[in-house]
Amino acid sequence: MAGVSSLPNLRNTQLNKMSKISIRLFSLFMFSAMLVNVRQNVYAQEVVASYQTFYDQMSPYGQWVNDAQYGDVWVPNAEAGYRPYATNGHWAMTDYGNMWVSDEPYGWACYHYGRWTYNPYYGWVWIPGHEWAPAWVSWRSGNGFYGWAPMEPGFEAGGSYQCPDNYWVFVSPDYLYHPNVYSYYDATRNYYYCQHTVYIHDTYNDHGMVYNYGPRREVIEREAHQPVQVYRVSTVGRPGGTRESGGVVQIYRPEVKAESQRTSRPANVVQARQPVGRGQDIPGGKETAQPAFRQQMQQHPASYPGTTGQRGNTQQPAAPGQNRGNIPQGQQQTNRPQPQHFQQQENVQQNQVNRQQQFNQASQGQQNMQRSNQQPASQNNQPQNTQRFNQQPVRSIQQPHPDVQPTRNTLQAQPQMQQQRPQPQAQPQQARPQPQARPQGAPQEEGRRR
Repeated sequence: MAGVSSLPNLRNTQLNKMSKISIRLFSLFMFSAMLVNVRQNVYAQEVVASYQTFYDQMSPYGQWVNDAQYGDVWVPNAEAGYRPYATNGHWAMTDYGNMWVSDEPYGWACYHYGRWTYNPYYGWVWIPGHEWAPAWVSWRSGNGFYGWAPMEPGFEAGGSYQCPDNYWVFVSPDYLYHPNVYSYYDATRNYYYCQHTVYIHDTYNDHGMVYNYGPRREVIEREAHQPVQVYRVSTVGRPGGTRESGGVVQIYRPEVKAESQRTSRPANVVQARQPVGRGQDIPGGKETAQPAFRQQMQQHPASYPGTTGQRGNTQQPAAPGQNRGNIPQGQQQTNRPQPQHFQQQENVQQNQVNRQQQFNQASQGQQNMQRSNQQPASQNNQPQNTQRFNQQPVRSIQQPHPDVQPTRNTLQAQPQMQQQRPQPQAQPQQARPQPQARPQGAPQEEGRRR
């Protein structure tokens, strides 16, 4: 009986040992997971950047333009036909949703921070922002097609996005994650797709940051009849191109301080010749030609009138000859002279002012001459000698050609001429004939009467 009763005790003892081991293993696993999470959070907190990072890292690949509405915006030095979230990249399903994986070295910034807009003069323009997302786009779906469009400033995720129809890119679900997805886009059917699709309102909330998630994985797999790989997003510590390998997307995604925008400034920024404004239609529906601004910057970069910005000052440009950021000495840009057609306009305006002043001076001289001639004529009944007043110093000046810029000598000569002008009231008294000279003409009159 004693041996039989000891068997349950042995079993209970073994079960207790196994349960204790299981509890210890589970505790060890949870501790390891917490440690990895803490390490990731600490690493994420260490990757911090400012707007100056945008300005410095994006300058080699485009031109910064100071716009009155948006501030400092960036125009990529891209080829004709460039479109954000379409050329030089592809889509990938990640644990954050649909993410744009760019092949460009600056893609970590302009496709995951800020917004885009289109202007026919500049082309596509990027407005920086401090909030990260896998892609700042709006999504549509319907009739077996999926479409996306870059979001402009002022629009939030989850709502309807009103933009020109040719901003959208539509493809079938079979090619949504293709490495060359833009080659399957048909721009001629955009109007039809926009009329037969609806917005996808699915969003993702990442610690208070809300962005559009896009189509779900299971929906694409069901419609495309093929599996969709989900990638894990990993953060790297240096700016550079996005790398995709082994089911992991490695990208530089720092925490950008919003307040740093007030103290940051591009090292090279030009003043906007035309305002960027709200998004406008793409001529022809597709970017087939290079915009005028990019043509001028690529062909004649030194002919564009602009000012070079100064670090830490967003209000005043740097003075000529002052060191501006990372620009080497001898290559710094100064305030460029105005183009020739601007100088010609100023010359024409200055010549008009000079002619008006000369006309006023001539009119004043004639009035003075008339006043001086009226009193002697009424007293002596003889015409006054006005030849000395015919040669006016102002009238002797040749009118400058409208294309010739006036010099300081011609502008400063007028006050001197006014000082040398003879006084019309003093000189007639010296040249006035004497009354005793009148009898010389009396014999002639008497002879005629006889």
